[in-house]
Amino acid sequence: MILQSLYELYQRLAADSRSGVPRQCYCMGNAAVALEITVDGELVNAVPLGSQGRKKPVPIRLIVPDRIKRSSTMIAPNFLCDTAKYFLGAEIGADERKVTGLAKECLAKTRELHRAVLRAITDEGAAAVLAFWDRWNPDEYGTNEKLALVRDVLDTGGNIVFRLAGDATFVHDRLEVMQAWEHYSNQSSGATLGQCLVTGRTGPVARLHKSISGIAGAQSTGATLVSFNIPSAESYGKKQGTNSPVSESAAFAYATALNWLTSNERHRLLIGDTTVVFWAEKAGPEEDLMLELFSGAFGTYESDGQSKADQQIVNDEKASGQVRSLLERAMRGLPVDAEMTAFDQGVRFYLLGLAPNAARLSVRFWHVDTFGRLLEKLNTHFREMSIDHREGERPISVGRLLMECAPAVDRKREKIPPTLVGALMRSILQGTAYPQSLYTAIIGRIRSDFDDPKNPKLERKINYPRAAFLKAHLTRKRRIAGGGNAKEVLREMLDPQNPNTGYQLGRLFALLEKAQQDANPGINATIKDRYYASASSTPGAVFPVLIRLAQHHLAKSDYGFLVDKQIESVMTQIKRFPAHLNLDDQGFFALGYYQQRNALYRKTEE
Repeated sequence: MILQSLYELYQRLAADSRSGVPRQCYCMGNAAVALEITVDGELVNAVPLGSQGRKKPVPIRLIVPDRIKRSSTMIAPNFLCDTAKYFLGAEIGADERKVTGLAKECLAKTRELHRAVLRAITDEGAAAVLAFWDRWNPDEYGTNEKLALVRDVLDTGGNIVFRLAGDATFVHDRLEVMQAWEHYSNQSSGATLGQCLVTGRTGPVARLHKSISGIAGAQSTGATLVSFNIPSAESYGKKQGTNSPVSESAAFAYATALNWLTSNERHRLLIGDTTVVFWAEKAGPEEDLMLELFSGAFGTYESDGQSKADQQIVNDEKASGQVRSLLERAMRGLPVDAEMTAFDQGVRFYLLGLAPNAARLSVRFWHVDTFGRLLEKLNTHFREMSIDHREGERPISVGRLLMECAPAVDRKREKIPPTLVGALMRSILQGTAYPQSLYTAIIGRIRSDFDDPKNPKLERKINYPRAAFLKAHLTRKRRIAGGGNAKEVLREMLDPQNPNTGYQLGRLFALLEKAQQDANPGINATIKDRYYASASSTPGAVFPVLIRLAQHHLAKSDYGFLVDKQIESVMTQIKRFPAHLNLDDQGFFALGYYQQRNALYRKTEE
């Protein structure tokens, strides 16, 4: 199903001339230097391609002839786009310098390949390339003045392409050269015939599948989605790709489509160690909306607190207003039914989560749904996550939420437990219960932060993302179970009448802290820094001590009688101080504390 959906995406992209996806026998590749040569093969100029980055030059991306996946010890030249090691016989790396003549052997193999492909055609560019290698002496690499400007780029492995002097077209893009390359590629495959599992048609079966690049944490050369390279993965005497027959055309199509997704920022997000790609079965306002909504819902989050998925509304003016209105309502958990009339709710959407596994890729999750159902699930998620917060704070993305599970002293994406990414995504997209493991992790992270008052880097507070998820988890759990006390439903704002004991204890703890702060203005550490963890788990042992302490604070404060009335109001709803609170009630405690604190410091509205 995954390969078939990617194959269909490639057909859609190939039909769109603006997509820039390569056809079979070609791929997207980097090019750093263009060697300009005459028809006689004389090197006229070496032109750097791309732009200058912060630390090193950034090459341009081109559609180039298919590249070979090779190891460090393998000699296998690429056609009309390769490094100075192959095209100029230059010993540019430490390995080449250790083995005398290795680079010259690479150059010899390059000449052999290009003669085999180009010798039968009459194109001027092809003749110029062959003439260049007849004239080129590898010993000139270090002294040739034409290469002086680009030698640093070539020494670091930048790829070379050719073009005729005075011609803007690269040699590999010339029509007769392209036809010769495609003919050579199809003749030299030598593939076994079989029925393709993707298309159902009989054709040459791909022995090896193309690598997928752009996956965070994977090898820089790419990783494969489908591979068989150990005997335990093979059966019936079949080798490599014949164990799962996918035709060469289908293998090329799905890999090309997936590489297009991973290189396109609108279709790709990074959550923890998982790279998420998403697309629709057809282009249109539905895809524009979901791409923006997914960026806001699942965007990455770094330690500086800023989401990298800034919402960018589509440029089409007619669709822009509709998309903007629906996007804003969905992200705030507001009803969207009235905004749906202009959209096709039956358009299918695909989400694929991939994580690195050595030289291969692991599928973390795969989800297919219609536009209407996906929007409904996301709208429900944002509605249940909605909670009182500071004005101006944006809705919480999955990436930002998962970051709350990472240690506060080392809050990095790599510290997110990898199993949580797929579990949370599935719960949101399928409308099922949020993972209990995430809820437990956030409760544990809150307690551990309060348990370490001496560490200055710890936040030591229940922040907006944590409180929002605790509310969403408890709300959805009770909604799905259909049981529990209906009066315990959590609201966005403070709910003084909530009958849950844990919730009221959290409110009481916030009021006791306020009494302490009023009595000691500017105090650095409050009761939360010392008692929060124990008060939220064993209130029976802690609250009697805190209430006796509060009497001194209330007597000392100028406005202690006001807080005393609020404390009295909460105490009337608490029948007893339980010896222990279970995990659910600890979540209610945290929410009661969070919402009561916000209510205390919110400006009174007229």
